[in-house]
Amino acid sequence: MHFKEGHYRGQIMMVSYENMILQDNPVRLIDLLCKKFIADNPWRESWKGKEGEGRKSYPPVSMLGLLVYGYFNGISSSRKLEKETCRNIELLWLMEGLQPDHWTICEFRRDNAQLVKDLLKTFRRFLLDKEYASERTLVFDGSKIKAYASRNMLNIEGVRHKLEDMDKSIEDYLSQLEGNDSSENSLEIAREEIKQLKEKIAKFEAQKIKLESVGRILESSGKNRISPNDTDAVLVKGRDGKFAGYNAQTGVEARGHFIMYNQVTTNPNDLHQLENNIEKAIEETGIVPEEVLADKGYANISQILNVEEKGISCYIPLQTTNREKEKEQELTFSYDHEADVCICPQGKELYLFSKNYRQRGVNYNVYKCRDCAGCPIRGNCTNSKTGRIYKRNAEQEKIDQYKKKLRTNYAKKNIAQRKGIVEHPFGTIKWLMGKFQFLLTGKEKVQTEFNLYTTAYNIKRLMNYAPTTELKDKIMNYNWATA
Repeated sequence: MHFKEGHYRGQIMMVSYENMILQDNPVRLIDLLCKKFIADNPWRESWKGKEGEGRKSYPPVSMLGLLVYGYFNGISSSRKLEKETCRNIELLWLMEGLQPDHWTICEFRRDNAQLVKDLLKTFRRFLLDKEYASERTLVFDGSKIKAYASRNMLNIEGVRHKLEDMDKSIEDYLSQLEGNDSSENSLEIAREEIKQLKEKIAKFEAQKIKLESVGRILESSGKNRISPNDTDAVLVKGRDGKFAGYNAQTGVEARGHFIMYNQVTTNPNDLHQLENNIEKAIEETGIVPEEVLADKGYANISQILNVEEKGISCYIPLQTTNREKEKEQELTFSYDHEADVCICPQGKELYLFSKNYRQRGVNYNVYKCRDCAGCPIRGNCTNSKTGRIYKRNAEQEKIDQYKKKLRTNYAKKNIAQRKGIVEHPFGTIKWLMGKFQFLLTGKEKVQTEFNLYTTAYNIKRLMNYAPTTELKDKIMNYNWATA
């Protein structure tokens, strides 16, 4: 037959890991980055191998490189990483033949959240110093990401029902256990059945203790629903419906589209995230952006005005309000600043009725019409028997100025380019991870996992701007010491 023949498998070859990895392979960049970071920051985290006694531990630089490589290549499971260290040529080179088990990998990731965070923070500083990224414009976006938990969350009644079911199951197994003692089964069969029943009873009792703890957390936290597997997760709504998850926030700079800020939150939407995102981004990078872009989900006008007062220009489109819907129905009210009155579409004046009336966190000045009798459009305008009430935001003049700014060509251009800047980082991460969900539980651990995703994305993005050899030179000559 006319086929190519492979090499004899028993043939002895003179080859090294070094010769099997090309010089421009991304794993070399990851290796150098982790080694420089550890070398410039004498390792202070809680980890094994410091006492000089007992079995030697795996070096932190290898474990950190393993995690970054895993998330860079879409391998976040510690069990999968364990397998890859035995068969993946790139990991055989990176780990220098070391093969930690999945529990060691998981333990290192759990105990070194600060180390991962410092690496990400220092890498962002590197991007800014080398002018791959810019601090001028930040674009924020949020994405609902599923937690490592069941889609169905429990309320307090659900917890009680489950506890009742467990009690019933335990009682049934105890009854079977008593019945087994008086049965005529052979001694060997009876012992096996008793062992299995005791194991089932112990399992249900452990689950019951955990569920009772979840119930106490639910009652003390004030939440309506909770996930037993991840009590920090909240009920969020995404494209796949409602599920237990987190609202992951990112801030992407406009020059190189690098993620300069990332935070896992338990807020179900983005409406109150703007100020917090900006403050955290400034804290992370040490730089105050000149402009901020976001979608309508962040259109909290109070927070927008607060940010603008700090000298940061916002370009965030506003939601269509009931007032604007009225305008479409030709129910336009005007305001006379000198007389401090509002004028209805029929020319009647509405006088100040209440000042600084607070509703849903916003201060309004309330104006009321004294005479709506006989008005031809009263049926469309109000159902009140005493006259139309009109609420004017106490900051309405500033709001009008902001709306005027949004109508400029520059603002329209910024708003139009927002999607092209901020959407693809989440898209790249989700594409890389497949059906994306966090694998760790608890907000702090989930944040560590999100930090690893972000680091992996930024490395991938950086490799689009320069050859690996050039990047290696810059990494080698950079001071990676944390501030």
